[in-house]
Amino acid sequence: MQVKTFHGKDTKSALNLVKAELGPDAVILSSQKRSEAGRCWYEVTAALDGACGSEPMADSPDQDTGLAPGWGEWHREWDQIRSHMMTLMRPQMDFSNLAPRQRQPLEHLEREGVGAGAILSLLAGLKHDTDASILCPLSKQVPVKPFGPDEWSERVHAVAGPSGAGKTSALLRLAMLHHNHAPHSRILVIDAAGTQGQGGRYLKHYAELAGMSHKTVESSRQLVELLDDTRHFDSIFIDLPAATAAMNLDSHLKLLGLANRNDLAVHLVLSPLYAPAQLKEYFRRHKSPKTKSIVWTKLDEACNYGDIVNAAFATGLPASALSFGPGLRGTLVPSKAVMLWKLLFKKELPLSPVEEKRGRYAH
Repeated sequence: MQVKTFHGKDTKSALNLVKAELGPDAVILSSQKRSEAGRCWYEVTAALDGACGSEPMADSPDQDTGLAPGWGEWHREWDQIRSHMMTLMRPQMDFSNLAPRQRQPLEHLEREGVGAGAILSLLAGLKHDTDASILCPLSKQVPVKPFGPDEWSERVHAVAGPSGAGKTSALLRLAMLHHNHAPHSRILVIDAAGTQGQGGRYLKHYAELAGMSHKTVESSRQLVELLDDTRHFDSIFIDLPAATAAMNLDSHLKLLGLANRNDLAVHLVLSPLYAPAQLKEYFRRHKSPKTKSIVWTKLDEACNYGDIVNAAFATGLPASALSFGPGLRGTLVPSKAVMLWKLLFKKELPLSPVEEKRGRYAH
């Protein structure tokens, strides 16, 4: 995908430049009025899905985009073939040779919505040892990396994910969790998602209420300049725009000037409430070398948690944090393997230190 920013004396002039260079198929990503030193102009950012002129294609194998080269019709056909293969292999998933202590958890995971591919992988890890616990292959398949300064050395953390997943709340909760672990650290929260109205005020209000600095940026230039001038902050948390079908995460990072930052970790915010087809699409949009973990939100609203296994199987990403319940205080905890197993097998929500004082959540 090719992304470019055009400037003109008015919106029409900038759009004419877009049409002249990228053609009528260009997608308009943003259009804003700018002013500086008494001079006003209009800025339009547009994208074209494919190459234009001598520019290399976004999915060229020579580029480190994080997406598989040639994503498109060939990959859709392969998805269909894989689906048919799984349908044919389903009758071969014979649990009869397993010990009851192995068979029952696998059957439970199937009922919880764990996909056939993940089940087959777990089955392969059990068939050579009838005494092995299901938690042995499950621990390998569903990695965990608890969020906190001890496990995460990156200075810049960004949250990405679909709209409605609780991305902004997750950003605040992660920043507050980091602050609790390192109370003397200086933290900056940046709104780069273009949140307007109540969402933007919510982020600013609670960031400042928690003793953290807050900034809103309206362009990639502002973000780059701000990051270049933040050496006095120990940690930075960025709310990224939601990735769309026309603009995946790598394109967003490139547009925002974050693609080459070695101190950046992106955390994908997801909820088990999404349908499998939606989750699969979100995995595709956010597949990137910069995506380092999954933060699971709205766990108290879900009726099953099999997609936690499916997500780990599909992406290889560890779960870094688990979020549940309204409000900000005591509603996000660093993930631990035992928490995931309690979710999967007992539907038992994590217990934060705050909740320990006032009783467990009722599911």
